[in-house]
Formats: sequence, C-alpha cells, structure tokens
Amino acid sequence: MKINIDELQDVLTTLLLRLKDYRGDEVELENDYYWDLSSKEVYDPCKEPVDFSIGQLTDDWGTIKNNVKSDDLIPYDLERLSRILKVLSIENPIF
Repeated sequence: MKINIDELQDVLTTLLLRLKDYRGDEVELENDYYWDLSSKEVYDPCKEPVDFSIGQLTDDWGTIKNNVKSDDLIPYDLERLSRILKVLSIENPIF
C-alpha cells in the first residue's frame, strides 16, 4: 500500500477543519492513559500481544509541542500524534 503525502495532508487538514467546525478551537479529552503495544505486535493479528505498557496522552502532546518548538521532531512523534488523533476520533466524532 502506498499513501501520497500530499493527499494525506489534505485529508488531515479537511478532517481537522471539520472537527474545529463541530467542536471549536479546543477539545477536552476525557481519557489520558492508554495501553501501548509494541510496534511489532500492533500489526501482527495472528499473535496475542504480550509486550505492552501504559502511555499518557498529556505526555505525548507535551513532547510533540516541545519538539516542534525546538525544531527537534523525531519519527516517533508521528506515533505520538497518531495516539492523539485516535482519541480525538473516539471522543469527538464529527459526523
């Protein structure tokens, strides 16, 4: 599977603008902690996960904001952002 980055950016922008239309400039998240599965186990549905830990959304968001501010983003920040997007989709449906 290939994903065009420009198309992905367009989709994300459209969805975030729609979320903003429905929920305003800020959204309150009810959840903060989550189960964090290892990268190897997330995409292996043939095995039950055994390597997991607890993550925290406030920590993920704070780290992303600091990394953007210091121009020190790392590839793992995409994973952090994906967790924020996931909780937004669960707690703030836009349709």
